[in-house]
Amino acid sequence: MFIAAGPFALMGCQLTQNPFADELVGQQRVSTPSVDAARAAAVQTAAAEAHGQTKSLPMIDGSVTHGPLYFEDPFEDTGSDDGKFAWTGEDYLWMFSWRGRYLVNAVAFPVSCAVTPPWTVMVSDGNPSPRAFHEQHDAVRLRVTDVTPATN
Repeated sequence: MFIAAGPFALMGCQLTQNPFADELVGQQRVSTPSVDAARAAAVQTAAAEAHGQTKSLPMIDGSVTHGPLYFEDPFEDTGSDDGKFAWTGEDYLWMFSWRGRYLVNAVAFPVSCAVTPPWTVMVSDGNPSPRAFHEQHDAVRLRVTDVTPATN
């Protein structure tokens, strides 16, 4: 069995990616003849004229409601924000720690359901905030004061 699998293991996989380098840097852009023709056309663009009064509709709140996230991973919310396209020590740590985190969450799932029942409405605003054990999570319980009535 192992002797038969040996040649396949030595071949390697050509679809693997190098996590330390951006493979798209330096490659030429892909185009088609129709795209090239559209870009080469000498057409005068005309801006549409706005009629009437300009109105501005600011976004009041960009929060999203959802159910409880029992297996939420703080690494997905924050990640490694060092601005580099490369793996860091956090990535290697996460490769091993997520399994332990998942097992702890699976064992503690009944406790999580008792603390935050499945019918609880949660809200995420996109900004993780510190929680217990210095972790950062985005989801919090929706309070009745957070709901604004719709105006017509």
